[in-house]
Amino acid sequence: MMVQRVMAARSLSHAKGGTIFAGYVKLLPLFMMVIPGMISRVLYTNEVGCVDPDECFKFCGSRVSCSNSAYPKLVLEFLPSGIRGIMLSVMLSALMSDLTSIFNSASTLFTMDIWSLCRPKSKTREKLLVG
Repeated sequence: MMVQRVMAARSLSHAKGGTIFAGYVKLLPLFMMVIPGMISRVLYTNEVGCVDPDECFKFCGSRVSCSNSAYPKLVLEFLPSGIRGIMLSVMLSALMSDLTSIFNSASTLFTMDIWSLCRPKSKTREKLLVG
């Protein structure tokens, strides 16, 4: 997704500036996902931060780790019901946005790399319909 936006930049300086800005924006998931997971691991040591495989299996059904339940457990325990719904919609919106970007990139790659190779004389309109 970031590559597409860099390729669509107006100039090289815009592309460089956008890349640097995106690098700084990539630090936000640290505060939104990693830190709450660490807090949940500290607060729920037995359920989320289990060390013994038998204890992990008792709480979450996995002998390896219960880290997948860290963020949802924190949201369910500390947030009021209205904010829980907002968090659910935020997480689903982020998932849908990522999927949209993935599908868009895949269709562009298919059209430009595979379709153009199979039909080298295809016109722009045909490529637009395919991709």
